[in-house]
Amino acid sequence: MSYAEQGAPSRAYMIGLAAVLGLHVLLAWGLASGLARSVVQVLKAPLDVALIEEIKEAPPPPPPPPPPPPKPKVVRAAPKAPPPAYVPPVEVPVVAPPPVIVATAPEPPPPAKPVPAPAPAAPPVVNIAVTCANHVAVRSAVPYPSQAERLGLSGDVVVDFTVDASGAVKNVAVARSSNPIFNAAATAAVAKLKCTGQGQDVRVRVPFAFRYES
Repeated sequence: MSYAEQGAPSRAYMIGLAAVLGLHVLLAWGLASGLARSVVQVLKAPLDVALIEEIKEAPPPPPPPPPPPPKPKVVRAAPKAPPPAYVPPVEVPVVAPPPVIVATAPEPPPPAKPVPAPAPAAPPVVNIAVTCANHVAVRSAVPYPSQAERLGLSGDVVVDFTVDASGAVKNVAVARSSNPIFNAAATAAVAKLKCTGQGQDVRVRVPFAFRYES
């Protein structure tokens, strides 16, 4: 864009230009009239300096006191037991005891031991054939115990009994048995014996044999 194309300067531009020119004129007048020298002289005059009290800074706070040293531990010794009081021994005169006289009596003779009564003589043992005539028939007719038969068992029993003077049978006992299952049958058979007295008690032993046959 050329200056020829621009329009006339604006009013604001003209006012600013006038203000700049006026300022230059005023400056030139001041230099001509000596105003500048008086300003320089005022500046060259000595300056009155008044000392103002120095501002003292607050002193730093004192450092904290060191911690107190630890108190030493006091170890108290256990109180010592007081020594036992001394008791002077008491002197006691020793008196000999009077002599003791012991009267001794003669020991009585030991009592005589009682003589045990002689045991009654055991009745003599006789054969069953001598006293009981029906022993064969009784022994052959003894019933076989049903439990033993069911289990298929065989066994032997020996029975002792006493025949008194009148021929009665007493004191029946099993002398030996291979199985107690046969004991009742054997003792029941002894009660059926018919025996003859021998004038005194006699012991009789009779065996019973039980044989299982399948």
